[in-house]
Amino acid sequence: MNREMFHLTARPQVERPSLILGWTKDIGAVSRGVVDFLAEAPGSRSFGHIVPVHFFPVGGVTVRADVARFPQSRLFCNERNNTVILRSDEPQSHKYEFLNRVLDLAEHYNGAEALYTIDGIASMIPHTATRRVFLVSNDPLLQRELRRFVPAGLAWQGPPHTSTYLLWLAKIRRLPGVSLWVEVPFYLADSEDAQAIKTGVSLLNRIFGWDYDLRDLDQRAAEQDETLAQLREEDPEIDTRIRLLEQGESLEQQERQELLDAVQGALREHSG
Repeated sequence: MNREMFHLTARPQVERPSLILGWTKDIGAVSRGVVDFLAEAPGSRSFGHIVPVHFFPVGGVTVRADVARFPQSRLFCNERNNTVILRSDEPQSHKYEFLNRVLDLAEHYNGAEALYTIDGIASMIPHTATRRVFLVSNDPLLQRELRRFVPAGLAWQGPPHTSTYLLWLAKIRRLPGVSLWVEVPFYLADSEDAQAIKTGVSLLNRIFGWDYDLRDLDQRAAEQDETLAQLREEDPEIDTRIRLLEQGESLEQQERQELLDAVQGALREHSG
């Protein structure tokens, strides 16, 4: 492992852990929300970070409320559950090197048992629908094992996502891996979908046999549903568009954009 790339403050007592990775910017904030929950769960602690070096240029710095936010790649572990968690911004340059160093970290603990990434994927569903989860794996045996939890696969189209690229590199290095993709209503893609985050954490709870208390996620999901129900009462146009989705109807491009703009604008007003 290239120690110059990692700043470690402790050595986790784990052996062939599961490596779980989440990105800070994602559809519906699913990836960030799930790893934030795991990083803050009982038994989890921070043990270092990846040194940004040339992966995140100065242009990657964002400013919110006059506070500069620098790209981060923080490492957490949970020795009780034998997991290592990486919460990271996606690298903006030298992506191949960054992802390979992540896999070096997995090998550092006598080889990870498996790699897991979790992401959101925009879907033409209403927020009142159950969030489905889709699976992409680089290992047939692991895929068969997880079929009882995630029956639906996903054929990726378009430019490779960082998670799918990481799976490909992991396969070359003979590390079994899986990407889990949680549905997010397209009009919540640019905000936090609490229901999708809850779905993701609940799924990992079942896969690993964890017993995490999900009441906080239940409350956040209920608050989201309440806010959106209020929006529908206040804006008949939003209600009409969502009702069409609930009936299985498709929306035209302009209707989708109008619904997206209306919901995002209303959510900003409510959050403010």
